[in-house]
Amino acid sequence: PKAAHIRPLGMQGPEDDRPVVQGKSPFGKKERAHFRQVLIRKRAELVGDVSQMETEALQGNSGGTSVPQHMAEQGSDTYDQSLALDLAAADRKLIKEIDDAIKRVDNGTFGICELTGKPIKAERLEELPWARYTIEAARELERRSMWA
Repeated sequence: PKAAHIRPLGMQGPEDDRPVVQGKSPFGKKERAHFRQVLIRKRAELVGDVSQMETEALQGNSGGTSVPQHMAEQGSDTYDQSLALDLAAADRKLIKEIDDAIKRVDNGTFGICELTGKPIKAERLEELPWARYTIEAARELERRSMWA
């Protein structure tokens, strides 16, 4: 929610009609296809993980047929269920980021920092192919959020 209100670096002055940072991907068709495949594989992996975590959390590790005999065991089961559902929610957010990155690949803006408009280094995208920002812009956003 806060990201929508952040203006690109160097454009923090008075409001005007400056365009939203957009650019053409610094990567060729072959490189974009590579990143698209990496993103699709990661997405498929996460979807499987989320499904499995949610199923196990909601059924319990033993298939949902046994009832804990002790209060401590019941608390532990509740904690495990909550943790699994929290992890699944985090993975769902990551799936959304991956979906957005695939859209950027498809529309030709993949690899462009959404804050500065500068190219994101290939090394960063190999490690984090859904990255929206250059490392410098990401650090700046983190600094801003710490003081907000």
